[in-house]
Formats: sequence, structure tokens, C-alpha cells
Amino acid sequence: MTSTRLLVTPYDTHQLIQFDSDGDELRRVQLSDDMAPRHAVESPTGTYIVSRYNTQLNQWQVVEVNTGGEVLRQFSGSRLTSLGWTQHVAIDSHGNIFVADRRNHHILMLDVHLSLRRVIDEHQLNDKRPRRICDREQSGQLLVGLVGGVAVFDVLCR
Repeated sequence: MTSTRLLVTPYDTHQLIQFDSDGDELRRVQLSDDMAPRHAVESPTGTYIVSRYNTQLNQWQVVEVNTGGEVLRQFSGSRLTSLGWTQHVAIDSHGNIFVADRRNHHILMLDVHLSLRRVIDEHQLNDKRPRRICDREQSGQLLVGLVGGVAVFDVLCR
């Protein structure tokens, strides 16, 4: 959600639907059949960051897609960390992407190129699973909804 638009990720439709502040549909983005989107946010450049399950590869991914649904970039893990059950993402105005990985008990921070920049690990989360995240850029805080509570992290990004 932005101040003027709402992005909806209907379950199992392979689409993103964007609405304006009056509830009028602005755009439908058709995604490929192997893309089972779980959550999506609009980037500062007008593309979409989508947490998806790739049914063809049998793995979770975070992808950037354009308004035509074409995958521009993807992240499915790195040599430092794997990517598990990622049902929620957030983004700041600089394009930094925060990914709640419930299976692996961590939060990943990716840059605008979907490269790993930082990991908030299970010890910092008190061994709780992250479910939802919200970037509060004005305060430099990341709010993490956990199974059994909320955690707050300072993540000033430039």
C-alpha cells in the first residue's frame, strides 16, 4: 500500500491488482503460471516486488516484475543463506527490500538489485518466527510481527 494505491495479491490467481485511493482498479498484472504470489509491494520505480512460490522449481523466491508481469530480477537465496517460507515483504523509499522468512527464522534485507545486504537472524528474533514486517522509514525502524509478539529493529538505510 502507498498513500494513493493499494496492491492486492489474490491467492492462486497469478495476478496482481492495483487500486487507487477511491477503490477503482488501475491495473492488473498477469503473472506466469508457475508464479504463486503470496505478497507484493510496489517499488519506488513503479515495478513490483513479489514474494512467490515457484511451482516449477519447487522453491520460494523474491522477484521484481514490471507492469507486464515480466520477471526482471530474482532472489532465491545466496551462498550465505537459503530462502524458505517468505510470505511477507516490505520496501523503503530507497528500494531496500525486507523479507520475512518464517521457515528459517530470519529477516533478509535485499538491495535494489535483489542482492543480500543484511540478515536479522533467529537469535536477534529470540527464536521466534517472523510473520509480517513493516518499514517505518521516518523513524528508521523495522517492525516485525512474530509468532507470539512484535520486535523492533533500527535499520537506518541509505
